Amino acid sequence: MFDYLEASARCEELELPKGEFVATYCKSYKKLMAIMSGIAIAIGGTLMFFWDVAILFLLLGLCLLSLLPTFFSYKCLINKELMEEEYFILFFKKKKIIYWRDVKYKKVKIGGRNKSITLYGANKKRLISFDELIVGFERVITLAKRNAIKEKSNLI
Repeated sequence: MFDYLEASARCEELELPKGEFVATYCKSYKKLMAIMSGIAIAIGGTLMFFWDVAILFLLLGLCLLSLLPTFFSYKCLINKELMEEEYFILFFKKKKIIYWRDVKYKKVKIGGRNKSITLYGANKKRLISFDELIVGFERVITLAKRNAIKEKSNLI
């Protein structure tokens, strides 16, 4: 399933315009999260006679449901100068602007299941991170290489 989601994100990445682009979660991942929250709530609703199990599934479904606004609203405008991240946490809008000139270190994890890139500032504080389910992940890695951002080998 995870391989399918990764492949879906890579296919969507091919449709991104050259130059400036908007990174978002892939459509398949958003649909999967919505379906999983619905299934968890439905299972919890049908298992009401097993109270403990029903509560567990209902809470799981509600937690997933509360994360949906974040996954559906996440977008990050990326160009050669900056990254402008914007998303909702429930009903509260979060916005952050990171300039490429402020990024001094990167940590890229390619091996294994969880591929990601995390970008750090001069004070070794995490600025932003992307995983492989973000459409535009490979282009962010390419931009980090082009900007000659040093590899961060040790977190202190």
